[in-house]
Amino acid sequence: MATTAAKLAPMTAKREVVKVHVRFTINTPDGKRRVTFDLEKDTDDAGKVSWKITFQLFERDKKSDPFGHAIVDLLVEVDTKLNSKAQTMFENGMTPPQAAFASGPAADTAKDEDTDDDTKKTTVQNTLKK
Repeated sequence: MATTAAKLAPMTAKREVVKVHVRFTINTPDGKRRVTFDLEKDTDDAGKVSWKITFQLFERDKKSDPFGHAIVDLLVEVDTKLNSKAQTMFENGMTPPQAAFASGPAADTAKDEDTDDDTKKTTVQNTLKK
């Protein structure tokens, strides 16, 4: 016997966001630098939320040249204290000050061969605070 909608008890569906991902691509005004800033939210089985940033920097000598491979490729585990700022960026987009910081100071620090990886990752993560 087929069950009709009228015979079913009221049901609700539980919505769970397990993973989300957004990419911001920033091109500098001179056209010689591009930054991709991927923001990814993950939720483990216990419900703990974590955010990751994948930060890539591309550069070229002339605007007419194609961008080659990324010269910087960093994976940053976001400090849980910044989860609300990551969520805000995810929901509202990257602000002009965040884009300027990501393509300027964060990119410069990430590219610097004399800077240690922890400092590079912290600087990239600081984009969320701008």
